[in-house]
Amino acid sequence: MRIDVYIDDATEPFQTITPPERFNLDTSILSDGRHELRLVAVDSDGATSERRVPFTVQNGPAIAVHGLRDNDTVAGELALLANAYGARAGDTFEPTRIETPAPIPTWAWVLFLGIFAWGAGYVALELEQRDALPLVANNAAVAATNTGATAADWAELGAQVYGNTCSSCHQIAGGGLAGVFPSLIDNPAVLDPNPTDHINAIIHGLSGKVIDGVSYPGPMPPFGGILSDEEVAAVVNHERTQWGNNAPLVTAGDVAALRN
Repeated sequence: MRIDVYIDDATEPFQTITPPERFNLDTSILSDGRHELRLVAVDSDGATSERRVPFTVQNGPAIAVHGLRDNDTVAGELALLANAYGARAGDTFEPTRIETPAPIPTWAWVLFLGIFAWGAGYVALELEQRDALPLVANNAAVAATNTGATAADWAELGAQVYGNTCSSCHQIAGGGLAGVFPSLIDNPAVLDPNPTDHINAIIHGLSGKVIDGVSYPGPMPPFGGILSDEEVAAVVNHERTQWGNNAPLVTAGDVAALRN
C-alpha cells in the first residue's frame, strides 16, 4: 500500500508515503489563496481511492475590506476602506504604518486559522440567533428615540454596520484578537457612562491603546469619513448592548458634537 500526495491539479505527486507516515507540507512555496491537497491510495492489487482536502494559504499580510462583504448586493458608489496587517520577526512599531507591527509567529496564524474553521458553524448559529436576542427594555426604548426609528430598525442598522466595518478585526462575537485587536466585551471604553472615548475611537481612529496593562499595537483606522452620525450612533449602541454589555446609549447628536 502507498499514498501519492498531490497539490491542486498537479499530475505528478510531490511525495509518496507508506502509511501510516508523517510528512511535511511547505506552504511557503504556494501562493496565498485556496488550494487542495489530494491523496491517492494505491493498494497492492492496483485498487485506488482518493481523498481531497481543501485549504487556504495565508503567508502574506491579511487584508480586511470595510464597507463590502462577500456576496453583498450593492448599487451606486461605495465608500470602502482597506486595511492590511502582518508582521515579520524584528519589525518595530511605526504608528503611521497600516500593517499591524507586532510580530505574529507562524504557529499563531496556523492556530488562528484552525480555530476559525472550527468556529464557522458557531458563527453561523450566532448570526441566526442575533436578531432574536432581546435588548434591555429601557435601552430598546431609548434607542428608538435616539435614531428616530423603531428599536428593531436601530438594532438592525447597528448590527449591519458592525458586521461590515468592525467584525473583521474585533470578530463577530466581539472577542477581538489577543495581543492585536482588543475585545469589546467588558471593554472600559464601551462600558463607560461617558461615551466620548468610544465615539472618538470610531470617528477619529486609535493606535497604541493599552487596556488593563495589555498593549494593542494594531491601529484602528478612522471611520468618520465613511459613516454617518446615525451609523456611528447605531454601531456604538450595538456594541454597548451586545455580548453581555449594558451601557448608556448615544444619539446621532452626540456623534455630531464630537466630529470636530
